[in-house]
Amino acid sequence: MKKAFIILLSIIFIDSGFSQDLNQNLSKVAGQYAESYLQPFINSYGAAMNSGFFSSMKTENNDAKKFHLSFTIESIGSFIPQAEKTFSAVYNTTAVIDTMGQSQTVAAKATINNAPTIFGSRDLGTAIIEINDTVTIAGIYDVPVHQTRVESTFGSVANTDVAPMFVPQLNIGTVFGTDLFFRWLPSFNLGNYGNTNYFGIGIRHNVSQYLKNLPVNILAYFSYQNFNINDSTGNEYLSASAYAAGFQVSKSFGIFNLYGGLQYEGSNLKVNYTYIPPSNSSSNSNYRLDIAFNLSGKNNFRILAGASVSLGPVSINSDLNLSGINVISLGIGYNIF
Repeated sequence: MKKAFIILLSIIFIDSGFSQDLNQNLSKVAGQYAESYLQPFINSYGAAMNSGFFSSMKTENNDAKKFHLSFTIESIGSFIPQAEKTFSAVYNTTAVIDTMGQSQTVAAKATINNAPTIFGSRDLGTAIIEINDTVTIAGIYDVPVHQTRVESTFGSVANTDVAPMFVPQLNIGTVFGTDLFFRWLPSFNLGNYGNTNYFGIGIRHNVSQYLKNLPVNILAYFSYQNFNINDSTGNEYLSASAYAAGFQVSKSFGIFNLYGGLQYEGSNLKVNYTYIPPSNSSSNSNYRLDIAFNLSGKNNFRILAGASVSLGPVSINSDLNLSGINVISLGIGYNIF
């Protein structure tokens, strides 16, 4: 990579180089190319956003009537499958050509072979654009257009096997066996490249308090989170949201706690940017096209297992999450009271 990216107390890369490269890359392509390029992003970060909820176990039976406040830093990594580092596609699209100084949009077919995604190689991708259409010149003459273009696209933003994330989490409770947790960061200024911000909220409830003499503790929970990246003009060109609901079962052994769970989840990415044709596209240099689409994350269901240890006011936990995108998380917390 040209420069190291920094991820500190944030769900997303806050390094200006990441935002700059991503914004510039998207502006060069439209349609399915951009969708395929970004799909691993929401797959990985959607899965990561829906992880790391279990650092605080204060809704257990023996604590159901006590009030607690704790702060945790969650370190989360989503493992990126090798298959999500490249993509190939053949699809119908449009291209822009100049006829007598005026831009016209024509039908075309795009062929993409093993181009890098956002997490693939830094080498440039290639798109073969085949144009077979008819244009009208001077409002009178219909002229067939047959062209084949080979256009260089771009490489990844981060060539990595793991998509990392660091999230601060505040846990507040317990009231009648229920606690809340918040994930929040103020807007981060990316210099000339815009800004990013993030917010999340969740609720957990102690189910086992209604079931006497259970050998384990059972929690039910729900969470919702959102983050976005704005460009330097204030346009929100990426907005990701994620939700999760599930059950967790845990058992304490002194200072140690073992837990596992089942979770249903979803994530979504809204994309909104301006396409600027590349210089080798034979299009009018003033041509612009607004692009907008949505992508859904790959993960819908996961199983998880983990363990935590309490060392006075400090707690440490780690868990493994298995699904379409596997995730590992590590939390370090401090019980304020």
